[in-house]
Amino acid sequence: MIVSFRLRTLCRLQRIQGHMMSSQVDSGVLLEKVGCAGVITLNRPEALNALNMPMVQHIYPQLKKWESDNETDIVIIRGAGGKAFCAGGDIRAVTEAGRVGDPLAEDFFREEYTLNHAI
Repeated sequence: MIVSFRLRTLCRLQRIQGHMMSSQVDSGVLLEKVGCAGVITLNRPEALNALNMPMVQHIYPQLKKWESDNETDIVIIRGAGGKAFCAGGDIRAVTEAGRVGDPLAEDFFREEYTLNHAI
């Protein structure tokens, strides 16, 4: 009976912690911890969840934290919207930046490939 009570309490705590560790960022990505899983939700369905620089800059540090966290056993990456998991990099933003001489293209691909390697 005591074990059952402690188990229920532990499960409740994990659910609460999972919600507390959620972070919705205006970057188009939701990062959350659910039990022993890190969950990344790509949340730009209008752009087929194409990765942009803010998304990459939020995902990478969280992946590194989960990598060194002994309580994170798995990372799940999913796409919102049901139409596409991820269309890849946001080529439209990179192209538009290139037209005005913004170094976004070079920076974006360097950071995105670093993220790809971490995944």
